[in-house]
Amino acid sequence: MFIIFLVLSLSFPLYTLSQPNISIWFPPTQGNEVKSEIISLINSASKSLYAAVYDINDSDIVSALLSAHKKGINVKVVMDDVQAETEKDIVSPLNSAGILKTDNNKSALMHNKFVVIDGSKVLTGSTNWTENCLFYNNNNSLLIISDKLAVDYTTEFNEMWNGKFGSSSPANTPYPHVIVGTTDIQCYFAPEDNVEDHIVSEIISAKSYIDFATFTFTSVPISNEIMQKIQEGVKVKGIYETRQASQYCTYDNLKTAGANVIYDGNPKTMHDKFFLIDGQTVITGSYNPTKRANTENDENLLIIKDSSIAKTYESEFNKLFSMWSNSSTSDNLTIILNPDNPYMTVNGLKQEIDPGRETKPVIKNSRTLVPIRAIIEALGGSIDWNDTEKMVTITLKDTTIKLWINKPQAEVDAPLLILKWIDESNHKVVPEIINGRTMVPVRFIAENLGCNVDWDSNTKTITIKYPG
Repeated sequence: MFIIFLVLSLSFPLYTLSQPNISIWFPPTQGNEVKSEIISLINSASKSLYAAVYDINDSDIVSALLSAHKKGINVKVVMDDVQAETEKDIVSPLNSAGILKTDNNKSALMHNKFVVIDGSKVLTGSTNWTENCLFYNNNNSLLIISDKLAVDYTTEFNEMWNGKFGSSSPANTPYPHVIVGTTDIQCYFAPEDNVEDHIVSEIISAKSYIDFATFTFTSVPISNEIMQKIQEGVKVKGIYETRQASQYCTYDNLKTAGANVIYDGNPKTMHDKFFLIDGQTVITGSYNPTKRANTENDENLLIIKDSSIAKTYESEFNKLFSMWSNSSTSDNLTIILNPDNPYMTVNGLKQEIDPGRETKPVIKNSRTLVPIRAIIEALGGSIDWNDTEKMVTITLKDTTIKLWINKPQAEVDAPLLILKWIDESNHKVVPEIINGRTMVPVRFIAENLGCNVDWDSNTKTITIKYPG
């Protein structure tokens, strides 16, 4: 049995910083690199590995953790209880090996995303160890080499491993202020360190501009201080995750106050959590600016003072803000791809077809065949595979399409059930399995879902436009 999937990931080189002890990645465009780094860190451990990650469903990472444990490395993993139950088929071997614990608290989250290796390296940020966070969602990940910071995170981890979660966690971070080379880092944990107050203090210090990208942002104290800074002439731009819009969301208040705020255009999730201040300060971690994160959840946050690191985050923010401010989150979707190229763009966002597999669209019998899952999900549809019948079922709004491997006809139900030739002029055009991936004719699928499809023979470019 095989799985048809297309993920948002593109292999770019690691960001180069003036600080050699800090590395930064931005999934999904660098999802492959983050996954590789996680596995590399696990494999490199010689003494200890302590991971506190809200959600884990990547089997390769789980296998690496188990291998490290079998080698005699002191491996310990903490997850959120609800997520551990959801992912039990994947993480149960960790539990069987005695190296997994959860918070056992349904009313709050163990929301951290960090790992400490050998008491010297910390990987943190907003990225869970899941397929969605690595290859679909917008996130950030940081690797920091610092013995003192590692002590901070190890201290927090040991509290959780010993059952002290949420409000029972003591405020005893050994080194809340760390210098890594020339980089100034403040380290805080929620709820014991009242993280919200530290963010507010940084907002108060803003002189020129504040930019932010937040999955969910409902904090009244933080939004009130941002509105005050707007009155003082500070420029504010922000990106919110579309599905987190609610009566508690700060979007409307900040927009009314004069902030230039937008909702994201990622068909999946804008999962980032960072603030940028005056090109000098980055605030990031697992912490969403909400009351629950401040008072109930287990979270971590870094306040980093370094213009080079701020510039790196600013580049990512500006790329996303520019792209999404010029496109609708639900309408006028444009997908561009090329045969023999493992990448496509969705409203300008580059996406890899298969993470680590480099699956490419191919031309057979004068028609382009593609692995279709990500295209369908970008349009807002769903896809299912029936291994017994070797059948792909695609659903978008009121239209359902069924195709079978090596069969030249497909069923289209929109709304009447019709049996159609995939290519009336060429009955050799069929869905195929190529190198273990299911490949289907892209024009037939797209047009039957209401898209316009254009082929540029000069550039060998396929442009799919969906009016929504």
